[in-house]
Parts: sequence; C-alpha cells; structure tokens
Amino acid sequence: MSDAQYALGRKVISAALRAGVAWTRRLEEPRAWREISCMHGVILGHLPLGAGPETPAGLIGNLTRPLRSWIPLDWSALPAEMGDLVILEDGHDQQSAQLTEEAFEVGCSYLEVLFDPATGGLDGGRDWLPTWSWQTAEQTEHAIYRQLASGSQAQYVAGRLMLVEVPTGTEDSILEEYARRGGARMQVYRPLPAERSCVRGGAVWWWPCPVCAYPMRLTGELLRCDFLPHQRKARVLLRPGRRLSDPPEVVNGPPGLAARRGEGVLCLDWPVWRHLTVPGLTEVDLMRWLERKGLEVERWGEMDSWDIGVTLPDGRCLVDVKDVANEQSIIDRPPRAKTIVVPSYRSEQVKPLRAALEPDGYAVHTVASFKRLISAQLQRGAA
Repeated sequence: MSDAQYALGRKVISAALRAGVAWTRRLEEPRAWREISCMHGVILGHLPLGAGPETPAGLIGNLTRPLRSWIPLDWSALPAEMGDLVILEDGHDQQSAQLTEEAFEVGCSYLEVLFDPATGGLDGGRDWLPTWSWQTAEQTEHAIYRQLASGSQAQYVAGRLMLVEVPTGTEDSILEEYARRGGARMQVYRPLPAERSCVRGGAVWWWPCPVCAYPMRLTGELLRCDFLPHQRKARVLLRPGRRLSDPPEVVNGPPGLAARRGEGVLCLDWPVWRHLTVPGLTEVDLMRWLERKGLEVERWGEMDSWDIGVTLPDGRCLVDVKDVANEQSIIDRPPRAKTIVVPSYRSEQVKPLRAALEPDGYAVHTVASFKRLISAQLQRGAA
C-alpha cells in the first residue's frame, strides 16, 4: 500500500464525510452550504485537473454512491472498505437523506486533519460541526491523555476505567463517580444529543446499548448503536406507547432493553466513546478474565505505554489490545508491547498483522486465541 495513496484516500473520506454531515444539517445551520462548498474544493484539490464532481451539488449527489465509483484514485491499492464507503443513504427523498451506518463506523476510522492550525490552516467547520466528524482518533487520545496524565498512575487507571464503565449519567452522579474512584475530572461529558433521545408527552427518553451502555441513535423508528459489531445485539424498532404518558416500546429487542428518562442526562462526547470507550471494553474484559484466573494484572502501565501487563508462569507479558477498523494503522505504528490482541470479531486482521509484524518479534492473537494460550500455560504450570 502506498503511503501517499493511503493519506490521499483518508483526506477524501474526511472531506466527503464532512460534506455529508453538513447536508443533513443544512435546514437548521446556515453555514452548511459553505462547508459543503469548502469540502468540494478540498476534494478537487486532491484530484487531477478536471476529475471529480463539477459542483457542490454534484458532490452531494455522489455521496449516495461508493467512493470508488466517482473518485478517481487507485482504490485497488487501498483497503476495500475505503472504496466501498457510501456517505448518505440513497432514499427516495434526497431532502431527508441520512448518514449511512458505514459513515459512522468506517468513515470515522479514516478521519484526517484537513486544516492544520500549526501551519496557518483555518477550519471554520469546527465551530459548528459535531466533534466526531473532524476530530481524529489520535487527536482524541492525545486530548484525553493530557487530562489523565496530570495525576498519578492510580488516578490515570481510575480515569480510564471511568470512560469504559460510566458512559452516561447526570451531573451529580458523574461527580459522585469521580469522588468514589479518585480519578481526575475530565471535560468529556455533553448533554444527551437530540438524535439519541425521543420526546414524548413532554418527557425525554433514551436507550442504552446493551453492549456498551452508550445512548443509541434513533432514526425514525430504528434504534441502533453506532458501533457496527454491537448492532447484532442492539438494532431494534420502536413503537409508540399506548398512552402519551407511556414511554415508546421496543419491538423484538434484547431482554431488559427499555426506555430511560433523559432529563439532565449527560453522555461522553462521541469521539471519546468511539476511540476510547469502545476499545476499552475489550481491554477491561480481558483484564478481568486474567484476574479471575488468579493472575497479577497491571492496567495501562506507565500511563498507557501498554494496555495490560500480566505475570505468567513463564514470565511477564506486555499486551496491547487493538480494536481498529483497519490493521494498517497498527502496522504503521507498532505498539511498545510485543503481544498484540484484537477482538475476535476482527479475526481477519490476524493474518496480515502476523505477516507484517512477526519478523520484528511481535505475537498476534484474537482475544479467544490469547485466552486459550494463557489457559494452556496455566495448566502446564499446575501440572
């Protein structure tokens, strides 16, 4: 894969995603068309002369098609999901077009900085676009690290755990959690967004994802978590309650999924949830599994120089858990820990990661295969 082509593909995706977000908000945001025009210029600026959509309106029309069908890049040299990405749903009424599920999952995984303030770039979209549409994973991680690293290692661990275990709450309950856990307070909670709630009979209702507990997105009558692997357990339909005072009901949803009152509820900022909470679920689950096995576990050692340090019968093992949409980002920036573990739902990443990183001394596993490896070591140690 060409680094130049990969970076170019990321910039095109970033601009297309921002244009799509602006289109969905154009009725209430007067700056939307300016953003669309700006992103049209960004895309044309990265393509050969005469290539790409001729007008901003033409750009919007193309956002319902896979990028590879209208952006002339060498998509064969890039991950397939980049070229297959569709930003806007192709509904019968273009006026009400919505972002696709892939726009949230795949698109946000390839965000690139389009305007760098360090080099004089001015990004007018940051004043009103949702943070998740322009803030990269690296920017989010660095911003959170700065807030967490001001305290001790224990406070760092407490703060990271809170991002995983407390994705929502009222202001009072969040402050109580900070006090109970002893972690540094972080500016990461925001009011419950309108697209994650429903107003009925003067009451506000919301639904936590059964996997991550983050407020699910409500589009029409469809309720879903933005993280695609969670949707197998959290993609349901709603129907109105019989009385206006009743909460909307979940149709054929998982057991226990019911509406919760949303007045005064805060939730993590979307990029924090997507880039820290979601991968943190796999990290914390593995930490707890190792502890149940009676092993000594160090969490986010040296303030996240590695995710897990575990003492095994044959020595100490440092582990980095990676939950990213494309393995190339791991290959480009290998972690300090020599054992890499990916969620089992990303098992297809193991083979390319091993091919690229095993010559440098890395071991790559899924969560399931890593657990089998540890269990086998423990059995040998007990024999």
